[in-house]
Amino acid sequence: MPSSSPLPRNRSSQISSGYSSTKSRESNGSSRPGVDRLSSQTSVSSRTTITTPLTNPGTPSRLHHGSNHPIALLLGREPANVSQALKELRYLILTEGIPADTDGMSAFRIYIWSILLGVEPLSASQYLRLVHKGPSQSYSKIRDDTFRTLATDPLFHRKVSEASLTRLLNCYVLSRESATRDRSTSHYVQGMNVIAAPFMYAARSEHEAFALFQTFLVQECPAYTRPTLDGVHRGLKLVDSVLEAVDEELFSYLGGKGLVAKLYAFPSVMTFSACTPPLPEVCVLWDFLIAYGPYLNIICVVAQVLMMKDDLMEMQSPMKHLRQFPPLKAREVISSVMKLMPQLPESLFQEIVDHAKL
Repeated sequence: MPSSSPLPRNRSSQISSGYSSTKSRESNGSSRPGVDRLSSQTSVSSRTTITTPLTNPGTPSRLHHGSNHPIALLLGREPANVSQALKELRYLILTEGIPADTDGMSAFRIYIWSILLGVEPLSASQYLRLVHKGPSQSYSKIRDDTFRTLATDPLFHRKVSEASLTRLLNCYVLSRESATRDRSTSHYVQGMNVIAAPFMYAARSEHEAFALFQTFLVQECPAYTRPTLDGVHRGLKLVDSVLEAVDEELFSYLGGKGLVAKLYAFPSVMTFSACTPPLPEVCVLWDFLIAYGPYLNIICVVAQVLMMKDDLMEMQSPMKHLRQFPPLKAREVISSVMKLMPQLPESLFQEIVDHAKL
């Protein structure tokens, strides 16, 4: 009988462990290729008819933090079939959303991210061993970035200190130096500080955030972590390709102004849209990306550009508007992505799936 607590510690650990081990076995080669473009996870409706994937933020749902939320009920029972339970979890993220308060804080989110990313628990003592190694080769670069991470976001800075973010990033570099036995190459690159921010914000502890952050970079986007940022540059070219495929008019207009994605979308691609406030909306978008594949951020970026189309088409200098995207509206972006995905050729979609790992 599940506890009345939103997510009992012993139950969540048991479920997380079971889901994680199965998830690891399932992740051979490309990870969640859109989970078959979402179709295998949306058996109730086809991918072309699900146009409002998350509950209306203005509509009170069943107790945001309560145990009656469908995700709470799913996590509160032992799964008879882990693979099917993962499908159900992803579908509930799409249709119901992860319950959270207005600041984006959730008792469920970090558990769910751990399950979906297949993150094994990391003890505080393991993390402290990395901390005690001291500064990495990239420590000065890290310090140059951490103080300005989400600098204008009071919610982030109320929860996360610069010191803790610096430690986490430094420990990541130390862990990669140890794993690769290479201290000559920088394992810290631009944008990692912003990618770490949602994990730091959602996690209950620093070492928990570290485990998710490390797994996310190593497993989901290794090509984004190379000094040359190969994956990011491939992603920017894909933004152009997707925009051309779904809205040739806007693509041609921006192209006529000399505007390609590398000039306006670099931060959004590099950080999986975490650079665009507000942070609670970033967390909602990341729920979707972590459930169905972080590479889908490429389509999310295009969706954000399309939401600006009317304004952009009236501007002689649209770069002024593109320099800083409007505040993120995650539900609208996800809804747009659902509509855009069927319009993409299979070959282009496969490039999106592969771009962050090659």
